[in-house]
Amino acid sequence: MKRRANGEGSIRQLKNGSWEARIMKGFRADGKPNIKTFTSKKRAVAAKKLAEFIAGVKREVSCPTRMTTGQWMTAWLDEYVACRVRVSTRASYENIVNNQIIPRLGHIRLASLKNSEINAFYQTLLQNGRVDGTGGLSVKSVRNVHIVLHRALREAVLRGYIGANPAAGACLPSIRAPGAKKPFEVLTLKEQRALIPFCGQEPVGMAVITALSTGLRLGELLGLRWDDIDFDANTIRVSRQLSRLKDYTPNAPAKTRLLLEDSTKTNASARVIPIDALLAGRLLAYKNAQEPAARDNMVFTGRNGGFLDPATFRYNYVHLLSKAGVRRYTIHALRHTFATRALEAGVPIKAISQILGHTGSVITMDTYSHVLPAFQAEAMTRIAHYIAGVSS
Repeated sequence: MKRRANGEGSIRQLKNGSWEARIMKGFRADGKPNIKTFTSKKRAVAAKKLAEFIAGVKREVSCPTRMTTGQWMTAWLDEYVACRVRVSTRASYENIVNNQIIPRLGHIRLASLKNSEINAFYQTLLQNGRVDGTGGLSVKSVRNVHIVLHRALREAVLRGYIGANPAAGACLPSIRAPGAKKPFEVLTLKEQRALIPFCGQEPVGMAVITALSTGLRLGELLGLRWDDIDFDANTIRVSRQLSRLKDYTPNAPAKTRLLLEDSTKTNASARVIPIDALLAGRLLAYKNAQEPAARDNMVFTGRNGGFLDPATFRYNYVHLLSKAGVRRYTIHALRHTFATRALEAGVPIKAISQILGHTGSVITMDTYSHVLPAFQAEAMTRIAHYIAGVSS
């Protein structure tokens, strides 16, 4: 039997022989799913009751004065997001809508949603927005929620459901506010040198070496194919990413699957970056020793030559850190470590920004602003010595 699509509910036979139809009708005040059920001794009767309920919901959605914010967010996901964005973006939007927006704003009539309620919503997220109930969301996460809500409400304005976008004038938390940004993790030079010898010719070890030498994001790293590496020019082309995402395929055997997307995080993320001869040599030696079973010409592979699952990479990466006697760092620390070493080596901000795939140098400067003062002081000393004719 084919899996029913989102919004169609489900029908099952109970142990007593009767039939039960179930459908989620939004979320309760505590954030848990609100499930509507219909039971009957005959499957056709249960199916009819379910169909009548769905038809009633659709009539409500078609009537702007009765539509709730939750109903519109669900309709927006189905009608606009599903067919217009990448699978990874769709999964991200669904997560924000289902875990943040609908549980807190879903019960409010769309036409009645006020700017003040949205502002209070953002403050709640900052204080206690984590799904596991352990605290608030980061400023960046709250701003991501705003992007999704604003786009959905903008579409509602275009459809004539509301006269103006109540999220347009929302008071967003400032990224530059004191304490808003958490300091990122960077391996010290000593730790980096201690880790490298433990990164042998295995896929995870070579991936760690490559990340430390290029600053690639995890998805970009695991999405590399051998034809992306030009050993003559010593360059790597970044044009895709590997992620574990929700599987929207009908009759999918699992809820998620590994997906290799032929696109990157932003347009600037699609880039060609240079690599040093040492890394090129290590990659070539690794390629020559790689098992011929590697599928899809992938550089970093898992068991049986398939994709290297990000979760598997994380597990083995932590094990590598432990073997090297290095304290535990996040995987993104490898990217930050590359950028910090580049700054320490005197590489211009513009070049670092392009290698990292940032949309502009301002982002790079803002991200590593706390690292720059030391280099600025060193630069001023060099300038003074140059003017005075003193060798530095």
